[in-house]
Amino acid sequence: MIKGWLTQLDRRQFEVFGYHTGAMRDPETEIAEELCERFVQGPKQIEDWRETITAGAPHVLLYPDINMDPASAALAALRLAPVQCMSWGHPETSGYPTIDHFLTSELMEPPDADAHYNENLVRLPNLSVYYEPFEVTPAEMSRQELGLRPGAVVFWCGQSLFKYLPQHDDIYPRIAKAAPDCQFVFIEHPNSKSATDVFRKRLERMFAAHGLAAADYCVILPRLLQPQFVAAIGLCDIVLDSIGWSGFTTTLDGFYYDHPVVTLAGPLMRGRHTMAILTMMGVTETVAQTVDEYVAVAQRLATDVVWRNAIRERMGATKHLVYRDGTCIKALEEFLIRVARDRRAG
Repeated sequence: MIKGWLTQLDRRQFEVFGYHTGAMRDPETEIAEELCERFVQGPKQIEDWRETITAGAPHVLLYPDINMDPASAALAALRLAPVQCMSWGHPETSGYPTIDHFLTSELMEPPDADAHYNENLVRLPNLSVYYEPFEVTPAEMSRQELGLRPGAVVFWCGQSLFKYLPQHDDIYPRIAKAAPDCQFVFIEHPNSKSATDVFRKRLERMFAAHGLAAADYCVILPRLLQPQFVAAIGLCDIVLDSIGWSGFTTTLDGFYYDHPVVTLAGPLMRGRHTMAILTMMGVTETVAQTVDEYVAVAQRLATDVVWRNAIRERMGATKHLVYRDGTCIKALEEFLIRVARDRRAG
């Protein structure tokens, strides 16, 4: 999500230092290093990180997220720069008095958003990020390889399993009752077979409560490499966004095939990512305001092929609007300059 920020910031005005608290290194790490004037990789002890960061004397320190990484969570509790910010890599307030600003998306926030944050809320235009179209060559795969029926209407549910909450398990059998020849595709938990088994048993109980067998409708795939992951999306027909914690990059991955996306606009920013994407595209017919409406939209997409194809055509015609949005970069630059100058003057 911050890759576009790093590539687009005006380097005549900004010098960028990068601090990677983890040990993993891959091609994206190398790209990040190339985009920074200085790049330091861990792991390190918190005291060593404190000394490393303060030695660079940054005017503004930005945490892409805080709550996903223990080292970032510890460092964010310290004052290491005059101005400290976080963004929505983890879409919740830090709650820390040491974090001054939360950089968010104007389209994702509800009207009462300021009440949800300890930090000062900075609404960057549109989606707040400069995002490049997804580039990958899908693998050669068939429905049969994935355990999918050739003629079924297949719903892609490829978010992380922890985003699927038990109180919403009944949406799947409710959809299935209106579209008997349908299937739902999930991806197993990356680190826990037991977590995947718990989720599978939840589905079995809920489908049984509706007089159906989950095995006839639900497929849980193993973790896939990116070409296989994208190919699997292409073998589906409709994307079902997770309720409560919406998808962003996973939603955009599905745009490769222009699949219609069903989403529920939640009360908090974390549940409004996909809604914001579709709003920016002007394709809001599949944005639901209630769970019942969410189910009804999914049912209609499954049974009304003409409407589904019309939505797909509009997705293909307007998806370019969400990519390479320079307005957020201009706003980010103006924000960084303003807060750095204000703090210096103070």
